[in-house]
This record gives sequence, structure tokens and C-alpha cells, in this order.
Amino acid sequence: MFDSKSPIVKIVSYAITGFFVLIIVISFGMPDFLSRMGMDQSVIAVVNNERVSRFDYLRYRDSRFGDMRGDKKMDAMILSYYINDVLLLQEARKMGFYVTDESVKEYILNIPGLREPSAGAVDSERLNVFLERINMSFDDLQKTIRKDILRDRFIQFIRMGIAVPSDEVRAESAATGSRIQIKYSYLSAIDLQNMYRDQIAVSDAEITAEMEKNKSEIKDPTTDRERIKKKIENAKLNSIRKGIIEKVNAVALRGGSFGEAQAILRGRVAVSNVFKIGERAADGRGQTITGINNSKIFLEEFMEIGQNGSSRIITAESGLYIFTPLLKNINNDPPQEKEYSAIAGNLEQESLRMITGNMMQKLHETSKIIKNLKTD
Repeated sequence: MFDSKSPIVKIVSYAITGFFVLIIVISFGMPDFLSRMGMDQSVIAVVNNERVSRFDYLRYRDSRFGDMRGDKKMDAMILSYYINDVLLLQEARKMGFYVTDESVKEYILNIPGLREPSAGAVDSERLNVFLERINMSFDDLQKTIRKDILRDRFIQFIRMGIAVPSDEVRAESAATGSRIQIKYSYLSAIDLQNMYRDQIAVSDAEITAEMEKNKSEIKDPTTDRERIKKKIENAKLNSIRKGIIEKVNAVALRGGSFGEAQAILRGRVAVSNVFKIGERAADGRGQTITGINNSKIFLEEFMEIGQNGSSRIITAESGLYIFTPLLKNINNDPPQEKEYSAIAGNLEQESLRMITGNMMQKLHETSKIIKNLKTD
């Protein structure tokens, strides 16, 4: 048997331990390390077995993000954008889209300044000047144009499947032209506690009675008294809070006024900014009124509440709210033709962004992507 104190045994042990540590680091701390070993440095990524040229990436970066060219920290983000483009083109080809040589030729003929006016063909000298200016060979130009046409056709194909209902356009028009303002009352959790301090006060007799009633909860009679006191205080406060909610809601449901509900709530009254449907109400300092904005009561019942009527209580972590409409101007006139087209175009563009965003997420989830960015 070998002596465990032997230098040879120690060296071998360290070597074996180091080997396993290296494997763990490579496997978990450097997920792309093994994939990138031996990769051609002219390749910046491999996307579903398609090798992505570093030169093509640099051209993409300089043309789209020229102002970030010297910022190495942005390279990873720009590469992600470029990989999105590669994935989109791969999906277009998979679905059967392609670009003919004739389409590329026609595209080049329509590049401003390249065509010979008298002959109607591309002037070779002008073409050479153009290629020199954009630092691109003629073959690279054709490749780039082919990608641009394929991308545009694929996006147009997706766009053709988007329909914008006229009701949605009219609703958006009404929302855009709307003007809303509310008066509201807010009783914070702290103000509620201070307002009813006397009613939630806990006597020693109440603490002792609670401890006697729930002996199984008691571990240390001395320290548990404070915990039991807090428990009784919270129970009393919750009972008061529940009573306020029930009374205010009763006022709201029978069509009572904001003033009547406020007399029960006794919160701090304020007026919001003027805002549109779909925007968020804000206070006088420009801070959004989160408790109201996130409320189902506000979103669903605002239009039904009459002038100076009160809403039901809105409960939030920060406290209790009620509101009444001060301004409720909604333009229900159908939009004019020009406005209709503009709104429909914006809604179509939003739908396109959502559809392509979902598609790109799915493509990323189902694709094998290896990055070879030096700054990784």
C-alpha cells in the first residue's frame, strides 16, 4: 500500500481533483466552451448548423449600430439582433420563400444613381464607385440584397394575415380623443391605524384572557405578551376596516354621493391629472396612483359612475381608495378617413410586432445557437 503522506500520492490526488474541477467549470460555468473549441475565428456564430460570418456581422453592426461601434459592451446585444435576423431568414426559407436572380437584378437597377439614364442599364463605373463607398464586393451586394428581399417578402406575408376590425379602430379613436379626470380619497394603512388608535388599544386583561384561551400558542409568557397584544390590535383594526368597506360600498351601490362616502372613509382628498383611456392616472406630483390604476373596480365601473357619485372601496396594500369622475369626455364620433387609416396602420403594426415577437421567441427556444464572440 502507498503511504498517504507520500508526495507522489498527493500530486496524483491534486491532479485528479483538478481534472474533475475543470470538467465541472467547463460543463456548468462555461456552457459554450466545448462547442467553440476549434471553431474558425472567421465564424462568429453557428445557428442551426448555419455558419455566420464574422465579416457579415461586422457589416451589419456598422450599418445599423455605427454609433456603438467602439463600445465592446454592446457587441453581445448587437450579435443577438443579428442572430434574430438569421433565424427569421431560416424560417422564411423553411416555409418555401425564395428570391430569383431577376428580382435581385431589378433591385440593383432601382438603386438611385447607378442606372445609365440613356441606356436604362447599370453603369459599371458608377457601380464600382458605389461598391467602394459601401466597402462591399458585387457578390456580397447581391447576397445582401437577396436577404433584404427575402426578409421583406416574409414580413409582408405575415402582415397580410393581420386584420384590424373596424370596431377596434373606433374604440381606439374614442380612447385617443378621450379626456378623463377623477377626484379621489385615500386612507393609508398608517392613517387608518392612527385614526382609530383609541379603539384598537389593548388592555392587560385582554392579553391575559387571550393567553388563557389559547394556551397551546404560549411558549414564553413574558415575550409572548407583546405578540398577543399585536395580534389583538390587528384583529380590532381589521374589524374596523371591514366595517368601513361595508358602509362605503353600501353608499356606492345605492347611488350615494362621493361626499357621503368620504364622510365614512375620512381619507385625504385629491384630484388626478387629466388623462386618456388606457393611460394611467397620476397625482399632482406626477406619481401614478397605483392603487386605483390597478383596480378592477376602476377599470370596469368608471364609466357607470355618475357625476359626484362614489365608487366602491378599492382595497390595496397601501390603503383604501374611493373615486368619483370629474371629467368624462369620450368622443364616440366615427373617425374621418385619414384618421381611420392612421389608427388602423398603428394597430396593424402593433399586431405585427406581437406576432413576430412570439415567433422569434419560439425560434430561439427550438434552435441550437453557438456564439463565438470574443468579448463573451
